[in-house]
Amino acid sequence: MNITQVYLTPNYDDTEVQFRYGYQVKTNYIQLFLEECLRKNKLDLGAFNRLVFSEGGDISRDFNVVGNNALPVAIEKTYSALDSFKTDREAHNYFVSKFLEGFNKLDTHFSTSLASYLKPLIEEKFKNELLYEKKMASKRIDHFRIVVMGRYTTNSFKLIINVFEGKKLVKSQIAYESEPDMFIVKYDVYKVEITDTEISVINKIREQTLELKVAEII
Repeated sequence: MNITQVYLTPNYDDTEVQFRYGYQVKTNYIQLFLEECLRKNKLDLGAFNRLVFSEGGDISRDFNVVGNNALPVAIEKTYSALDSFKTDREAHNYFVSKFLEGFNKLDTHFSTSLASYLKPLIEEKFKNELLYEKKMASKRIDHFRIVVMGRYTTNSFKLIINVFEGKKLVKSQIAYESEPDMFIVKYDVYKVEITDTEISVINKIREQTLELKVAEII
């Protein structure tokens, strides 16, 4: 199976739900970028497609496929350091180091070189801004081009409508905002459709969660 997902989490057995939720939400923008890199490489290491790097996890479970095609990898428990960080950049550097710790352990087991491949890509991607953007939809209408982007940061998800005239960005507005919880976002903003008159946001059960008139945007 090609690896398409990677998670970083505190150990489920000795942490509270609220702490795990906050931890995972703050790492989503990094996770999405890493998954993009992994999908491009179509890496197949066995009967799993998800990596789960667990701080303080049980090393006896390492590299044994569990649940829904997941491969657990235990990493050192150091998350108490998060309490001392004052900035988002400090927390970002910590989470990146933990992802790379997991990939280093994976490399040792499978004789791969993922950590050395991913490290410079991460540094370049996040050297200026701590965010990950994904194009949700785009359409040309008259001499304008509407591009709808999903933007994940350390503390929010925003659905942003950008209007271009040629290459020039002439308008940008936030259409939807929530916590950057991927499960909530993927449910509520499952699909974006643009017609000549409307921009529709549709959730996972095909309900329309948001409708905007193109005439009010361009």
